[in-house]
Amino acid sequence: MILNPLIIIPSQLNESGEPKKQLADVNGQAMVVQSYKRVKQSGIGSVIVDCVNDEVAEALGEAGAYTVKTNPDDLPRNHNYKTESGAERIQATVNRFDRFYTHDLIINVHEDMPTLEPKYIRALMYALADREVGMATMACPLTEDELINPQLVKISANWNEARKVYVLKNSKVGTVKNFYRFPSLSLDQTLYRHIPIYAYKRATLDKFVNSPPTDRELEENIEGLRILDLGIRMDVCLVDRAPFQVVSEADLEQIRN
Repeated sequence: MILNPLIIIPSQLNESGEPKKQLADVNGQAMVVQSYKRVKQSGIGSVIVDCVNDEVAEALGEAGAYTVKTNPDDLPRNHNYKTESGAERIQATVNRFDRFYTHDLIINVHEDMPTLEPKYIRALMYALADREVGMATMACPLTEDELINPQLVKISANWNEARKVYVLKNSKVGTVKNFYRFPSLSLDQTLYRHIPIYAYKRATLDKFVNSPPTDRELEENIEGLRILDLGIRMDVCLVDRAPFQVVSEADLEQIRN
């Protein structure tokens, strides 16, 4: 199956309406530029960065990135709920950038992962090899501390040992069974840490955004549950560890070192 991917990196805002730490220096370059270059190195499709700030767009332009600018207030609203991943914004950007459906696969990657391994993006393509798959994501092994951390989403999956991911050692592909934030201690199955990097078939992205959140999604605050509740198959590739995500000043110091 031949796919034509489009990777979108949405430049986010914080709660005060100001850009986050996109321009923070990470070893000589802005964090968002480092993240863009990591994604670009994957060699998977075209890459665009959706900006809300001229200064961020300028820094990316100097690095050779193609940027578009979005005013979050102009985004259409299908219902009074926004996903954590910003899928509504991703869909609006894609439909504006690619009106004729040239790209049939959309990959949403965060701007605050300046050490993301490019091979992780390549690995996502293995999880989309089956025509029945509407969406793909990633997971990695889970520690005991992470298991009881409600901030981290966990998944269970039916792994297919025959579906190897040849760009990653000891990796494989499976189908997501369920998502959990507070898993039962009596749950008799191995759980994995979910990594919120998503690849959508174009039709799946449209259906997801145009469908209201389900009861389970609202109760657990896990948007992936909407996909499962809609009866859409989501496959997952196993990676060795979660990409480091910059959230705080301490994270910035750690990533610089």
